[in-house]
This record gives sequence, C-alpha cells and structure tokens, in this order.
Amino acid sequence: MSITQPVPKVDRVGIAVAAMVFTDLTLSIADAIIKMSISNMPLSQFIFLRSCVTLPLLILILKWRFPKILLRPAYPGWAILRSCLLLCSLLLYYASLPHLDFSMAAAIYYTIPLFITLFAAVWIKEPVGLKGWIGVAFGFIGVLLMLKPDAGDVNVYALMPLAAAILYALGMVLTRTKSRGENPFVLALTFNLIAIMLGGAASLATMIAGSGGDPSLFMGDWIAIGITQWGMIVLLSLTMLIGSVGTAIAYQLGPSSVISTWDFSYLAFAVMWGVVLFSERLDIASVLGIALIALAGVIVVRR
Repeated sequence: MSITQPVPKVDRVGIAVAAMVFTDLTLSIADAIIKMSISNMPLSQFIFLRSCVTLPLLILILKWRFPKILLRPAYPGWAILRSCLLLCSLLLYYASLPHLDFSMAAAIYYTIPLFITLFAAVWIKEPVGLKGWIGVAFGFIGVLLMLKPDAGDVNVYALMPLAAAILYALGMVLTRTKSRGENPFVLALTFNLIAIMLGGAASLATMIAGSGGDPSLFMGDWIAIGITQWGMIVLLSLTMLIGSVGTAIAYQLGPSSVISTWDFSYLAFAVMWGVVLFSERLDIASVLGIALIALAGVIVVRR
C-alpha cells in the first residue's frame, strides 16, 4: 500500500492554545507525581513500563478513530529523530527532579522559547531582531539568577533542565517544519516505540552487566513494584498520552511563537505545585530569575 503524503494543517490558534494549556496542566501534575513517588526507580525501567502501557492504548485509539490510517508515519526518519530528541529531553528533566526544587527545574527548563527562537533563526531563517536578542539576554540572566553560580550551587543536576530545554526546542521546531502533516497519534506511537526500544535496551544492558549503580539516574537494577506503583505507572501513562498528542496538536495547529507563549503555563503550574506540594520557598533572586525567564519568553515570541 502506498503512503499518502501528509497534508499540512490550517492554523487554528484557539484550539492549539487550549490544547497547550491543558497539556501543560496534565504534565505538571505528572511531573509532580514523578518527583514524589518514583525517584528510586531507574528511569530506563520507568520509561519502558510506562510506554508499554501507553502503546496499546494508542493502537486502540488509532484503530477506533482512524481505522484506515497507516500506523507508520509518512516520513519515519523525521518522526524517529523527533522522538529521540523528545525522549532524551524527558530523561534529562526527570533525572533532575529528585535533586532540584520543582520550581527551579521548571524555570530553567522553560528557556525553551529562547532556544526555539534561536533554532528557528538558523533552521527556518526567521529573523530574530533587536527585541529577540534582548529577550534571549534577559532569559539567560534569569537562568544565572536561578542557578546562583556565585553561591556554588551549580551542579550537573542543575544543568540537566537546560540541556533538556535545548533538545525539546529542537523537537518542537522539527514538529513544525518536518512533521506538521503527520497524525499526532502516529507521532505519539513512534515516540513510545522508541521509548520501549531504548528503555528495554538500557535495562537489558544493566541486567547483563550486573550493575549495582544508583537507580535514581538513567540506568540501574530493576526494582520490584507493587499494585500502588503499577497504578501510578498506568496514571502516568495516561498523562504521557495526553502530553504526546496534545503537544503535537498544539504545534501543528498554531505558529511555534504563539504556542510557545502559552507553553509558559507549565511554569506557572510548576511554581504552584512547588509551593503547595513541596513547601518550596523562593528567595528574591529565584523570583527575579523566574520573572526574567518569563519576560524573555514573552519578548521573543511577541517581537
């Protein structure tokens, strides 16, 4: 059977914005749960199990909602590259959560619009302009205030959300430019297949090597999980499904610059959960850093 060429979607900004805000709310709740509950589980095990639960759900949805659509993307190479970028971004962000305040990790992670602006300028030849460069400068000043390098607080965990932001921004620009016409459920299916393969390979390598390393990082010995942990994985699988599809829909139906503005809702939700769930108290430098990062995002997407 021949593959039908994807047809670019017409922008529907209202739907795209609503999808982005709802997705961010769902993902912020999921990330708070991850910070609270599974910090002792190797990420390779968590990603593998969560995707194993999500994958059949996606296939059922595709067979029910889109019975005639192919389960492979029209351009598998771009879809696989996009999935790898997003998966690596998630792994870095998840690995940082047990070691950082939730609000701090989220603020550093939400330098995403700055990197989207830079990558769009290089990739799509979109002009940045004076306002754009001012926004980028404000954003990175905000990051420095959050990291507090003079206080000696910078470590590998604090840099992980920044690396995750770079990879996420690359994935979103790729979604807009190379995967815009793909069915978002097919993109999510590709992402979960990649997660199962990489998570399974990492777990198998650990088992063969007999590693006794720190299970809070990317790899480690599998741990036994009970009913409560399985229930949590199922819940997080549903949020992963919403996140994968919702993000794809938002960036397919709306310009990256507009959707990136509303993507800051995750930062607001994360600060709220940090205060309510983790009793985090932001100092003046951190509040100013978050404000500068948010202002920078608004500047670069409204320039």
